[in-house]
Amino acid sequence: MPDTPQSLADRLLLEGGRVVEFFNQIRTPQWSQPAYPGQGDWNLHALLAHFLSAELGRGELISQVAQGGSGAPPDFKIDEYNLLGVTKLEVESNVTLLDSFWTERVKLAEFVASLSQNDLERRGNDPFLGQTTLCEIIKLTYRHNQIHIREVRGNL
Repeated sequence: MPDTPQSLADRLLLEGGRVVEFFNQIRTPQWSQPAYPGQGDWNLHALLAHFLSAELGRGELISQVAQGGSGAPPDFKIDEYNLLGVTKLEVESNVTLLDSFWTERVKLAEFVASLSQNDLERRGNDPFLGQTTLCEIIKLTYRHNQIHIREVRGNL
């Protein structure tokens, strides 16, 4: 079945709901637990801040490419962006971060549903994928969360 704006929007909502469900199951003492023991100093709270930061950034990227933009600059430094985003947002509470993530995900899904099939073929630079279609940029937006959650579940 070909990807359509509505099917991608539905998938964004489905996977966004799974993110909310995952973080709603975290108990208070777990929030300060390392997300990736031995691989950095992000705890689960910082990971949630990363999810919101990435959601905001990817929303901007998707909008820009959909409007004919070229995507991320070739010299975009994803690790620096992630570090700055987490540092900025991790001062917020878990509840605020999760509510903001869901609000942004709903807005993104609504925007994606409003696109045309031709819009999905627009090309732009994704910081991780390189030059690709808007369709693939959208898919990575929900896959990014899936990958992190799959990895973190093994550490809980």
